[in-house]
Amino acid sequence: MNYKYPIKKLSIIYSFYRSFLVFSTFISFWCLYLFYENGVSILRNLIWFKIATLALTYYFINEFKGKEYYYYQNLGISKLVLWTSTLLFDFLLMIFFIFLISQFK
Repeated sequence: MNYKYPIKKLSIIYSFYRSFLVFSTFISFWCLYLFYENGVSILRNLIWFKIATLALTYYFINEFKGKEYYYYQNLGISKLVLWTSTLLFDFLLMIFFIFLISQFK
């Protein structure tokens, strides 16, 4: 299904992202707090921690909600597009906030 409106496609991707939004937001805020408290010296560890938690999220969603991919495939969005867009958005959002914290600290 080819979407004429990209907003519709984004709303479908967001509905997938909601399944792990709370967990991911909690991890991001925790990383941001640690960055604020410790500064740049902890940045490399925080990035690896975030990547590891994203990998765990991927594993658990595939393990426990794997059948939901059929719903998104029927709407014309592949598993690769779902994961690439949500994980990239989540990671880049954390990097953006780290940049903001480093500018205003």
